Amino acid sequence: MSPTVTPNVPGTIRADPICDLVLLSWNQWEQTGPCLETLFQNTIIPSRLFIVDNASEQPVRAFLSDVKPQGAILEVRLLQNEKNEGFPKGMNRGIQESTAPFVCLLNNDLRFTKGWLKELLDIARSNPTIGVLNPSSSTFGKIPPRGVSLQEYAESLQSRHGQFTEVGMCIGFCMLIKREVLTRIGRLTEEVERIFFEDEDFCMRVQAAGYQCVVAEASYVYHAEHKTVRHMPEREALFERNQRWCHKKWGRWLRVAWPQVRPLVPHSEPLRQWLQQVLELVKNRTYVYVYCPVSVSLTKEAAFRSVNLTVHADVHWHRIAGFLPSWIATGWILKRQKKHFDIIIAPTVRWQKILEFLRWRHRAHVILEGDSHRLQELMSLLRGPVKEQRMP
Repeated sequence: MSPTVTPNVPGTIRADPICDLVLLSWNQWEQTGPCLETLFQNTIIPSRLFIVDNASEQPVRAFLSDVKPQGAILEVRLLQNEKNEGFPKGMNRGIQESTAPFVCLLNNDLRFTKGWLKELLDIARSNPTIGVLNPSSSTFGKIPPRGVSLQEYAESLQSRHGQFTEVGMCIGFCMLIKREVLTRIGRLTEEVERIFFEDEDFCMRVQAAGYQCVVAEASYVYHAEHKTVRHMPEREALFERNQRWCHKKWGRWLRVAWPQVRPLVPHSEPLRQWLQQVLELVKNRTYVYVYCPVSVSLTKEAAFRSVNLTVHADVHWHRIAGFLPSWIATGWILKRQKKHFDIIIAPTVRWQKILEFLRWRHRAHVILEGDSHRLQELMSLLRGPVKEQRMP
């Protein structure tokens, strides 16, 4: 269906756009139509919309040519490609045309809720080190319960206004980027073939330049994932080729288990120091799984915020009982069979010896807590060859 829009009258732009929205289209009007409709309805920040169409069939082109500005979206420009240029080249065409202080890349299978963009911008402006943002989304497992509308679910997140979680990378389905970031590191790579891993490469460059990637907890956008590429016959082959390219450039992601013996106490200096060490790992393409004796009320978010640290999504928090914590944590580690750990950090010599004896089962390298030299040596070895990155 076509979104309800108002006529485009030349010369009626009421304000300079704060954000340029770049939406990539390729057929699938049954997705693009509702996407545009909810975008117009729920965007309240002065914006400009660039629709980049990757050689859709003629009926879809006709629909897109009729899309006109409405509400806070002050201008609509259709950039028509005569062949399917793929995701990074298509998005880069829109980025190249943009001039606003912020650019937001959009898939065509999204459903927006009221104030989604305002919350992203509020958080982006709140911290100079934040460079790229995602909204909360079904992509991250946040799905409205049965009988609850998207807007009702979004309103339930409003108590988290201003809160954000750091992530190892943002995902390109709905990605807000500061203009200064684009000026410093450039646009999406076009080295990948058509689709997959261009967003990961971009976020690695963003973080190498000293910026954070975050998810805004009170902004909500629903994502009907992979609707456009689901029936692409070469999808798996493209994914594997581009993944090899990305791992060669940045190294593969690692999984580290880091259990604790002593109970973690909120607001304490030992907790702050330990979490800082954990954060140093996760900011280097690493998932860290912590197994620690804590009270039921001490969630991961509460622990981080009690010592004024930003919560990171790549820290996986497992609460264990205070009775025989080493044996319980060992059970959790041995239980993991899929995507096994690369490294286990043992907090005591005795525990290190036990885990080394059990290596036939967990298959991970075991090191003693505090041996930072050995840890970095192992991580470099396991991550694989990484090209030297020279940032401007």
